[in-house]
Amino acid sequence: IHFYKRFAGEVIMTSLLCCNQLRTSLHLVKPAVRTPNDQFIRFYAKRVPKGLRPEPKTVGVAGAIFLIAPITTFCLGVWQYRRRNWKFDIIAELEQKVKKTDPIILDLDEAVGVEYQKVLVSGSFDNSQEVLIGPRSYIDGTGGSGGGGIISFGSKVGDRVGYHVVTPFVIYGSGERILVNRGWVPHARLQQEQRPQGQISGSTSITGILRLNEDTSSMVPPNRVETNKWHSRDIDALAVKLDTKPVFVDLDLDSSRAAAEFGGPIGGQTRISLRNDHVQYMLTWFGLSAITSFLWIKR
Repeated sequence: IHFYKRFAGEVIMTSLLCCNQLRTSLHLVKPAVRTPNDQFIRFYAKRVPKGLRPEPKTVGVAGAIFLIAPITTFCLGVWQYRRRNWKFDIIAELEQKVKKTDPIILDLDEAVGVEYQKVLVSGSFDNSQEVLIGPRSYIDGTGGSGGGGIISFGSKVGDRVGYHVVTPFVIYGSGERILVNRGWVPHARLQQEQRPQGQISGSTSITGILRLNEDTSSMVPPNRVETNKWHSRDIDALAVKLDTKPVFVDLDLDSSRAAAEFGGPIGGQTRISLRNDHVQYMLTWFGLSAITSFLWIKR
């Protein structure tokens, strides 16, 4: 009997020692245990075995290489932010150039490939030919879209949506012909018969802004050149159709004022249009930087 008691006691002691070592590996301290001989034994976790210690995290070569991704994408986001501000400065400079600078006399040889230059030219309109480009919204004197100004628009949809009227202009002296966007007319006055007093006849001097071809998206239908209603400003095709030089001028508001008071087109429809996709690029790069930074921290 004493042999079995002693054997059972050794078995219990061995089991307790094994359990204590397991808890010690988990950084736990086992409380006191009572043996069959009514003795209390306390086990202490003095140190964690070397093989069970958690290894400290190090960056390593792979981590250092992966860290390049969030840094690079963040720098690209900052670059796009600066590009966006630079584009705003260019637009403001062009608006100042269009509205405030004095016009120069139009030189056809130097006008090719130039945009947003204010020019002065004398001659007469060939009112026998017109091409309408639209639909277009009206641009008021502040550069916004809306009604009012020289004429008042009605409440009908046709009075709020209109077209630009492009007419050949014969230059005094040389007889060369150029394209002039006389301005905007509402849908209710598209035809010449609906604005007879708004036609400019005889010699006149006009000022306007040189323009280039219009950038269009895939959503804009192609122009049907056999008709007189176009969707976009294609200067080369317009020059062929109306037998002019490939020079396009947006008439300014002052030069169109006399005709606009009698229902003619309203000038000053130049909209500064520069492609500015830097915001979406900036958000894309900053988003990738945030995602890759999170993945690097959680690696």
